[in-house]
Amino acid sequence: MPSNQASSVSPESALFRVGHNCWKHSHASYMAPVIDCANYYRALHEAICRAQHSIFILGWDIDSRIELIRGSEAEARACPTALFELLQWKARQTPDIQVYLNRWNYSVFLSAERESFSEAKWALSGADNLHFIFDGQLPLGASHHQKIVVIDDEVAFCGGMDVAIARWDNRHHRPRNPHRADPDGSLKLGMEKRFDPYHDVQMLVAGPVAAVLARLVRYRWHFGGGKRAVKRRRVDPKAWPPSWPACIKPVMEDVSVAVSLTMPRFHRQPQIQQIERLYLDMIAQAEYFIYMENQFFTHRGIAKALNQRLRENPRLKVLLVSCYDAQGVMERKALFHARLIFRTIVESHGVADRVVLAYPASAEHGEEAPVRIHSKLMVVDDRYLRIGSSNINNRSMALDSECDLVIEAKSALQRKQIADIRNDLIREHTGLELEEIERIARQVGAPVAAFLAELEHSRQHLRRINDDQYRHERFTRLARRFADPSRPILPGIFTSRRVFGARRRRIPFRLIAGIALVAAVALSWKVTPLAEYADPEKIIPLLEQVQNTAWAFPAGLVAYVLGTLVFLPHMVMTGTVVVVFAPLEAFLIAMLGSLISVSIGWVAGQGLGERSLQAMLGRHAEKISQYARNGGVMGLTLLRLLPVAPFTVVNLVLGMMKVPFVTLLIATALGLLPGTLVSVFIGQSAVALFKNPDPHNVMLVGAGLLLWGAVIAGAHFLSRHWQRRLRENK
Repeated sequence: MPSNQASSVSPESALFRVGHNCWKHSHASYMAPVIDCANYYRALHEAICRAQHSIFILGWDIDSRIELIRGSEAEARACPTALFELLQWKARQTPDIQVYLNRWNYSVFLSAERESFSEAKWALSGADNLHFIFDGQLPLGASHHQKIVVIDDEVAFCGGMDVAIARWDNRHHRPRNPHRADPDGSLKLGMEKRFDPYHDVQMLVAGPVAAVLARLVRYRWHFGGGKRAVKRRRVDPKAWPPSWPACIKPVMEDVSVAVSLTMPRFHRQPQIQQIERLYLDMIAQAEYFIYMENQFFTHRGIAKALNQRLRENPRLKVLLVSCYDAQGVMERKALFHARLIFRTIVESHGVADRVVLAYPASAEHGEEAPVRIHSKLMVVDDRYLRIGSSNINNRSMALDSECDLVIEAKSALQRKQIADIRNDLIREHTGLELEEIERIARQVGAPVAAFLAELEHSRQHLRRINDDQYRHERFTRLARRFADPSRPILPGIFTSRRVFGARRRRIPFRLIAGIALVAAVALSWKVTPLAEYADPEKIIPLLEQVQNTAWAFPAGLVAYVLGTLVFLPHMVMTGTVVVVFAPLEAFLIAMLGSLISVSIGWVAGQGLGERSLQAMLGRHAEKISQYARNGGVMGLTLLRLLPVAPFTVVNLVLGMMKVPFVTLLIATALGLLPGTLVSVFIGQSAVALFKNPDPHNVMLVGAGLLLWGAVIAGAHFLSRHWQRRLRENK
C-alpha cells in the first residue's frame, strides 16, 4: 500500500529518496519509450493478445469502443481490434486469465464526451473473468489520473496515454489523417469525432519495476472498490517476458527506475506528494539542458525552481513544449491564464533568452494544424528521463492520483541512450537532424531559440507560444479553484468515507442519481410555478371543474398520487379531496391514491437498493432493515400510524429495505384506514361548520378532533406495547 514512509536515501542513486521523492526505487530489465498513440495501441493490442495470467488497465478513461488497430493493418490481425471485443475474446480464449478495468468515476462535466453505460456494458459482456469498476474513491474535485497497464505481472505501460477518444495519431502528425476519428460522445449516437494531430508518450518496462507496478494496480483496484484481485505471480526478472510486444524493441537494459506518486488524503490513505518533490530535485541537479513536454504549465513552485536554477547556472537552457490553444472556457481561464504567469516567473531576472515555451505545428500541402501535446515528459541533461501521468499543474502535485517513472543513467552508454530518446522527440517536432539537436543542447552559447528554426523540407515546426491573449481573462481565481485546485473543493469531513461509518463502502451511483432527482424536484419548487399549483387553493378549483363529469374520480386520484409523490403532506391531500368530493369518493380516492403512491415509492426504493441504504445509514442500516422485515404486518401498520417522516421518503426507505410488497400494502391499508376515516369525517364536518356554524356542526368537529387525538394516542400505545413484546421474544 502506498504510504508516506520514512525517507531513506537509495545507496544506488544520487537523486532518489524513497518516501521523499519516490515510492519505490527499482530496476527495469528492459525499457522502451512508446511514442504516440498509434504505436501504443499497437503494442497494447499485441501484449493483450499474448497475455496468459492477468491484465490490469487503470485510466482516467477507458472507452470500450476504441479501435486499437486501424486501416489496412487491422485486416491482417487474427484477434479483434476494438478494445471491448478484444477483451471479450481474450476472456473466452483464456478462461484462467483475470482482466481488471479501473476507470475514473468522472465528473459530470465530462459526461457528454464519455462513453455512457460502460459499467453495464462490461457487466453484460458474459465473461466472469472480466471485471470493471468506476473508481471514485477520491476527494471532491480530484480525479483518478494514473494511466497504467500491467500484463501478466511481467510487463507494464505507464505514462500519459488512455484508451480514449481523440487520442490516436502516428508520429507523422499530418494535418489530415482519415484514421484520426473515433466514436463521439454517447449523446451523439452514430457520429464521429475527428480531431487534430495529437502527441503523447508512454514508457514500457519489464523486470522488477513491473512487479512494483503490479502491486500498485492491485492496491488501487482494491482501494477503488473492487474485491481482492488475483495474487501476483512470481516472475524471473532476468528472463525475456513472453508478453512483451514484438513491435517495440527495448532501448535500454538493466536501468535504475524510480516510481513516484501523488495521492490525495482520503480515508486511510495519507497524502503523498512525491511527484512534486521529484520535479524540484531534478531541476536542482540540471547542468546544461532541461527538455519538458507537458499539456499544462501552471505550477508556480516549479516555475520558481526553474528560474532559480537558470540564475544559478548560466550554462543551463530550458525548452518547454506545450499546447497551442485552450479547449473550453475553463481551460482558458484557469490553465492558460496561469501558464502566462508561469512563463513570466520562469523568464524573470534576466534569463528569458535561455528559455523557450513553444508548441509544435504540422504543415503539409498549404495546410497547417497545431499538434495537441498530452505527454508528460522531462529529460534533465542526459542523466534523467521521466515519463508519467503528471501535468505541471496544481492538481497533479497534490490532489489527483498520479504515477511517474524516472530513469537514472548509470553509465556513458545509458547517458547516450537518454540523449538519443530526447533528440528523437525534438526531431519529431522540428525536423532538425539529431546531430544539430545535440549541438544546440550541449554547446555553450548556442541559443535555445535555435530550436524554432523552420526548415523548408520539414512538415513539423516549433512555434513560440504567446499567451498575451489570456492576460485579461476574468474570474481566473474562481476558475482555478475548480479546474486546477491543489486541495479538495470540500473539506475531507464531507467527502471521506469516514462520514458513512467505519466499514468501507462506495456511494452507489443509483443513490447519487436519486438524490439528484429529489434535489431537482425540490429546486423546481423554487424556479418553476410548481409551488403555486401545489396548493389546495389551486388544486380545488381545478378538481371542481370536473366534479360532475366522468373524469372526476380519475382526476382526483391522479392529483392525490402526484401530490404525495412531490412531498405534499398526506393529510393535506386528504383534506383537499374531502372539500371537493362526497365522503365515500373522498375516502376511496385517499386510500387508493395512498396505495398507488406507496407502490411507486417501493419500486423506486427497490431500484436504489440496499447498498444505498447502507451508504446513508451506515452500520444502523441492517438493524433497521431487520426491524422492518421482522415486524410483519403489525409492525408496519404501527409505522404507518406514526408520522415519522414524509410519506414518500418512508416508501423509498421501505423499498430499499426489501420489505415484502404484499405485506407493505396490507400494513399501509390498515395503518391509514383509521386516520383517513377520521380525516374524511373531520373534513366534512369542517366544511359543514364553515357553511353553517351551528352548535351541532361545532360538536361534530370537536368529536372528530378528539377521535383523531385518540387514534394518535392509541398508535403510540400500540407501538410501545409491540416494541416491548419484540424485546421479550428475543
